[in-house]
Amino acid sequence: MANSAEATTRTIVSHDDVPLTVFLLTAAGFLPFGALSFGAVFLPAEAQAWILPAQHAYAAVILSFLGGIYWGWEFAMTFVQSRPVSSARLVIGVLPSIFGWLALFLSGIWPALMLTACFLAWLGYDLWRTQSHSAPRWYPKLRIPVTVAVVVSLIAPVLAA
Repeated sequence: MANSAEATTRTIVSHDDVPLTVFLLTAAGFLPFGALSFGAVFLPAEAQAWILPAQHAYAAVILSFLGGIYWGWEFAMTFVQSRPVSSARLVIGVLPSIFGWLALFLSGIWPALMLTACFLAWLGYDLWRTQSHSAPRWYPKLRIPVTVAVVVSLIAPVLAA
């Protein structure tokens, strides 16, 4: 079983192409961002009372998910490499959750701006982790376009206001 898990982990990390399931789930995960952004720009102001907070809450949830990915990778790699879990990596993986949650306490344009900054900062971390061979080589192919789309969806309502 260890050989099977090790082979699977190595395949996922070293593969150059984004796995189809990962791509499809990521694209589906973007749909609420796009729909809520569209609604915030084109629906009446009364709808914006719930649309923008919903978009910001969804962004905070997705940031938590992005941090959780590193928890999964950390535990998988400790299993494959027979090494202790890195507390520092686990703490770093919690940061998107904390900052995303804190953004929900802001008002006006500030939640969108803080969430945008969080997505961009986390993309930078993802790129660094990929360069240091701690994330799959295909990860930037997924994260760069989806981060750009998420940032546009968060900023569009701010610019339209």
